[in-house]
Amino acid sequence: MGKKVIKSKRTSYGLIEVRESGVLGWYALYINGELKEQSADKDYILKQYDKY
Repeated sequence: MGKKVIKSKRTSYGLIEVRESGVLGWYALYINGELKEQSADKDYILKQYDKY
């Protein structure tokens, strides 16, 4: 079962997603299904998402 996707977009990098992490209260940034970063700070992850 996949984690809840919070934001998703397609860019020249491919599919970029912010998902809830497996750790309660944590968020993760995925590029083409590969985990790139995770943090308990949602704003930080959203800023990383906006860079792509």
